[in-house]
Amino acid sequence: MNLRWPVLYFILLLADLIAIVLQADAVRFVTKPLLMVLLGVYLLARINHLRPAVFRNFLLAALFFSWAGDIFLLWPAYFLPGLGCFLLAHLAYIGFFLKVRYTNYPLPLCKYLFIFLSEAAVIAFLFFIFPYLGSMRVPVIVYASTISFTLLCVMHAFRFGEQPMGWYCIAGSLLFICSDAMIALQRFYHNFPAAGVLIMLTYGLAQWSLIEGSTRYLNSRVKA
Repeated sequence: MNLRWPVLYFILLLADLIAIVLQADAVRFVTKPLLMVLLGVYLLARINHLRPAVFRNFLLAALFFSWAGDIFLLWPAYFLPGLGCFLLAHLAYIGFFLKVRYTNYPLPLCKYLFIFLSEAAVIAFLFFIFPYLGSMRVPVIVYASTISFTLLCVMHAFRFGEQPMGWYCIAGSLLFICSDAMIALQRFYHNFPAAGVLIMLTYGLAQWSLIEGSTRYLNSRVKA
């Protein structure tokens, strides 16, 4: 595996985190959008030769809409369009992991306890944040439901004993939820120390983990 692109990605993520600490907003207009571009290049370097292309296209769509969402969220006034872009990104991830599940024979077993626990956690958070959402109640509930379904799709896409790369995707999905939960707390409830750094760190790690696990899985299909 060529480590050049992951190394560049994490250097860029570190630069973006430093820009947050230094409040160098002009720098972030460069560093933040470039993150998904680098991940896209890394993705193509790893799996562009693989067929069917539908797997690659789902992941590219997820990165494209994430890139658009990153740009919108550079301006607080464009929070809703940014949220919409990330909703589309998660729908692309959902499409990818459903495609993985239903081509990954024998099909992974349904994990009912995990479904109950994860949905209970999401509902509990929504009950907590609901009074503070105002006019954003419907968009936030729709988005929260979507990202929780992404996690469920990841959980049911892999046979984790045989396919450990699935744990990268689990970590990525959980980190994505943590990042988005912190965004909700910061925006609607109360700001907290180092919020910007923690949000971006978990988000950057989430996206890399999802792409890393996915590309490892797709390459393992070729070797099998």
